[in-house]
Amino acid sequence: MAETLETQRVDKWLHHIRVFKTRSLATQACNKGNVTLDGQVIKPSRDLHLGNVLEVVRGDLRLRLKVLGFPSQRLGAPRVLEFCENQTPEEWIIKAGELRRQRELETPREHETVAKPNKQQLRQLREWWAQEHA
Repeated sequence: MAETLETQRVDKWLHHIRVFKTRSLATQACNKGNVTLDGQVIKPSRDLHLGNVLEVVRGDLRLRLKVLGFPSQRLGAPRVLEFCENQTPEEWIIKAGELRRQRELETPREHETVAKPNKQQLRQLREWWAQEHA
């Protein structure tokens, strides 16, 4: 028997529709002020109702999500659209992508800053050394 919920806590809903990987991350986002309802920062315990529109900030990406339903447990990715409508403007998505690309250009990847070579790099160095000194 499927139970239909009329309200649900914000942190629980954000976790169930896969915006955050864990419920505690959803709670932290609410506490930091990264989740707003009608322009007001909300607490993780705030109850959501059908039709509410949330704005969620995750890193560079800002999402606008409309509540369509309340799942009783965490959903698989294909079912998420049954419970929320993504109203994020295209400009926000493009801007987040540009910021991400810019950050990738400015900061080197972790494996590029490591001083010790990995197995593949060692093999390549040995091959190069053998060719040079053969």
